[in-house]
Amino acid sequence: MRILYCCFFLIFIACGKNDGPPPLFQKSATAFTPVQKAIIAPKVDGKAHDPAWQSLEWKQMDHIWSGKASENSSIQYKLTWTPDALYVLLRLEHIAIQYNFGNAIENFNSEEHLSVYVDEDNSAGSYEDSYNAFAYQISPVNVPIFLDQNKKPRTANHAVYSVLKNYGTTAYWELRITNFDSAYQPSKPNEAVSLKPGKFMGLALAFEHVDAKATNTILGSVAIPEDYEGRINLDAGLFETLKLIQ
Repeated sequence: MRILYCCFFLIFIACGKNDGPPPLFQKSATAFTPVQKAIIAPKVDGKAHDPAWQSLEWKQMDHIWSGKASENSSIQYKLTWTPDALYVLLRLEHIAIQYNFGNAIENFNSEEHLSVYVDEDNSAGSYEDSYNAFAYQISPVNVPIFLDQNKKPRTANHAVYSVLKNYGTTAYWELRITNFDSAYQPSKPNEAVSLKPGKFMGLALAFEHVDAKATNTILGSVAIPEDYEGRINLDAGLFETLKLIQ
């Protein structure tokens, strides 16, 4: 009889196990990456010669979110800011970027792209049905796309301006990101958020390389725990925390 009770207990525990999605990711309250202010804003032209970039170190974008990265390919990036915008410079080496000159809205889910995830106030949490955070996809022809609250793709020229330039086996992708808070409303005038020293922001970057014969390779700027794979488009807690400094 005791064995029978034990069996019923184990079955009860197994049935009560939660197989749903994990809870929202809780990022560290103390860890952050400092981002230096630019004295003069970089000119967004796909070149790495602006004084704003010269004293900054490259950060590795080598976390594999999907697929398998080539051994000799690499992506690095730098960050800086002004009161008007956050700036990103990426260096992609030995990556054959495929261009699609078709309709960016129709092809945004099937072509190679750079993803930029921004949480303006670093509040983390869900942004699946709100503008608590933003996920922008930028095509190699520099068309930025985001999904509104109805999951409808829209152009994001109001938020992202970028230029991609190839130099042999190396490409530079430079971006200017204007930031908006959770009160953002599509198709209406929206006031951009002014950046200042001491501000905390959430950010993640990723590049998706399309492979017709295998799983697409996605390289990201942050490590994603196994239980949270595929959830960065829902959970801003997975973004890296930045602190803007003078």
